[in-house]
Amino acid sequence: MAHQERFPTNLPLVRTYFLSSLLILLLCLSCGKLRVDAGNKDLSEDKNGFLLFKGKPFTGIFVTENPILSETYESEYYKGVPHGSYTVKTFSGIVLEERNIRYGQKHGKQISYFPSGKVRQSSEYEMGIPVGEHFEYYDNGQMASYQTFFASGKPKVAKKWNKRGQIYLNHVFLETGESFGRPGSKLCEPVPEADSNQTKTTDPKETTKL
Repeated sequence: MAHQERFPTNLPLVRTYFLSSLLILLLCLSCGKLRVDAGNKDLSEDKNGFLLFKGKPFTGIFVTENPILSETYESEYYKGVPHGSYTVKTFSGIVLEERNIRYGQKHGKQISYFPSGKVRQSSEYEMGIPVGEHFEYYDNGQMASYQTFFASGKPKVAKKWNKRGQIYLNHVFLETGESFGRPGSKLCEPVPEADSNQTKTTDPKETTKL
């Protein structure tokens, strides 16, 4: 008995159909969220501070602009509260900030950038509580600060550097609130004068002499 094909043999037609279906799905997903600009006459707030659109809790993307800073802010809302992504962009489209929000609280990765595209700040939260390692940088790429936290959100380690890579704050905390280290503004370990014009590479986990 002759073997019968169980699959379609016209692969180009199948591929075209699949790509067309995928494109339609992506278009539906991208166009599905309502976008409303600040100042829209149908926007209001209820007594609890929930954002309303046409009298109902707003679900969609709320857009505001700052003409002085030439920035656009886009925040996702769900049933009247910020929930989803929050982004800040320049009018020319450069991304300056990307946040994740869960029911009005910072949740997940939070990253901001310099206009050059270099990372300015990187942190992480769980329902508004800081977790993990938090970093801040100068525009030259040198680390500006480093922090870690207890599960409660209280600070555990805090370090700060100047633009030349010199550490001037190195603090270790107990969860009870006690702290050890150098909290002042003087350098913990000054860089030798011969190397003062060079930028040092900083490892925030190194033990610094005090």
